[in-house]
Amino acid sequence: MGFKTHRGKVLLVHVLTLLCFGLPWLISFPASDLVTLAFGIAAALIAVSSRASATPWAATHHLQAVHTLLIAMAIYMLINLPAYILTTDSLAPIMATVVRISFWALLIVSIWALLRAAIGLVLALMRRAVPNPRGLLI
Repeated sequence: MGFKTHRGKVLLVHVLTLLCFGLPWLISFPASDLVTLAFGIAAALIAVSSRASATPWAATHHLQAVHTLLIAMAIYMLINLPAYILTTDSLAPIMATVVRISFWALLIVSIWALLRAAIGLVLALMRRAVPNPRGLLI
């Protein structure tokens, strides 16, 4: 099972997606944000470049991975946007509330992305197509 096969590429994309959204909750180090971003970009590049030449079942996995990464990253950016805007000391009480809300929102988005990647990984191990790659869960 090499990474040149359709199954290998699909498994690699799902594992990179799992690392992208699971690693920040497991360990924290100074460059963890850059590392997880690199995992996400690598997964997206592999999925997009392999989608056209893939078998039909593998193409559904690549489409699901791209949708998962794009939706989750867009939500991550929107959730973190107030942290970049509200940086003055006079807004400290508002920032405490924003931090609490953003923590729980990021946790929910991460769980959603991890579930989609884990379901895709299990389906890829069985060489089954994703039933609804554009859907919100599976």
